[in-house]
This record gives sequence, C-alpha cells and structure tokens, in this order.
Amino acid sequence: MLSKNVVCGLGAAALVAVMAPARANAQTVDQRVYFTFSGPVELPGVGLPPGKYLFHLAEPTAARDVVQVASADGRKVYGTFFTKSVDRFDAASKPEVRFMEVAAGAPPAISTYWLPGDRAGKEFVYPKQQARRLAKFAKHAVLTTKAETAKTDETRTSDLVRVSSNGSEAAYAPPPPPTEPLTGQSQAGEYAADSGAASIPAPQDQVARATLPQTASAMPWAGFIGMLCVGLAIGIRVWHAYSV
Repeated sequence: MLSKNVVCGLGAAALVAVMAPARANAQTVDQRVYFTFSGPVELPGVGLPPGKYLFHLAEPTAARDVVQVASADGRKVYGTFFTKSVDRFDAASKPEVRFMEVAAGAPPAISTYWLPGDRAGKEFVYPKQQARRLAKFAKHAVLTTKAETAKTDETRTSDLVRVSSNGSEAAYAPPPPPTEPLTGQSQAGEYAADSGAASIPAPQDQVARATLPQTASAMPWAGFIGMLCVGLAIGIRVWHAYSV
C-alpha cells in the first residue's frame, strides 16, 4: 500500500512538471496584449481612432523598451514607440493602460501600460512639441526628449527630461519606489492567448515567432521522473521484503 501511494504521488508530480512548461510556452515572447478603446486615444506622434489594438514588444530579443502598436489582426502598424521602465506599488491584475489628464474634449493620452503580475511597466516617451501641449493639463510631468523633437522616431535617446505644466523641465531620473497604489483613469486589456488570437503573425519581420522559443522538449524530464518513480518503487519493495 505504501509503495502504491508513493508511486501515485510521484506520478502526479511528474504530470505537473510536464504541464507547467507547456503552459509557459503558450506565453508570447513579444508580450502581446490587446486594448479596445471606445473613443479616440493619443500616443506619441499618433492618434488612434476607436477600435481594438495589439500592443507588443517590437524587438523582443534585442530591446525590451520598444513597443509597437498595430491593428488587432496585426496587418497595419500604427507606430513604434520608445519607453522607460516605471514601477508601481501593486501589480496589475490584467493588462492595463493609464491615461494622462488632458484638456476637456481632447482624446486621452496614454502615459503607461502594464502587464498583469508585474510591478514594472512602460512609460511612453513623447516628442517635445506634443509633450508640451499635453503637460499643460497633466497632473504629472510628461516624459520627453531634451532636444527639440516632433516625430516619434526622434525620441529614441537617453537624453530625456520631464516637462511640467508651466513649461519647466527637469532632467530624467528613475522615479523613487512608489508607496501608494496608482490613481487616475485606466483601462484593462486582455492577453493574446485569452482572446484566442495568439496565432496571429507579428506585424514586424523581426518578430518571427509568436511563442517563446522551445530549445528542448519537456519529454526528457518526464522520462527522468518516470524512471525515478520506478526506482523508488523497486527500492520500497526491496526494503519491505527485507523488513518483514
């Protein structure tokens, strides 16, 4: 009876060990998530009409701070954006975007976005001209370039500043660890796998595969654990035979 219980327990452990990598492999390497906006929204250098959009890492194997936004089917790219890491007090439970305060009647501008379970999110870098306009109404200073910029592709630089509502600028420095939950307007999204669209090709050629690379199968581990179960079962039987 003892050997049977042990073998069953080890078999269950082997099943969990096999299933866990399979679940992890379903996650996309480019961290693709979807957001559906009921009205127009603003991103660095571009405005988006109402609709569903794909957010993902544009260079997942090279740079983790470059985000691309495309149509839900991945066929049309609306822009490639540069970001800086920003922390929050509590991890998001779902994919989430946070908006800046804007003038009455103006489209909300996306400040940051977050993946569920992560306290580290991504803050968008806005071109200087756009940042000045947004900062007039924002409660928090807007992240932008020190140099005069008008296009999104000009924002890929480490020489950044924050511009405040009165037009003053402060050199960029990573913000201190937050001590309170985020406030303000936000919107939840969904993972690609949750929406049933994980098989959609990535918009850019460099994102050749949508799933994490699997360099080795989980089967060798299953075989090893299975052999371990058999060995333990034999050992228990031998011990039981000699102890009687």
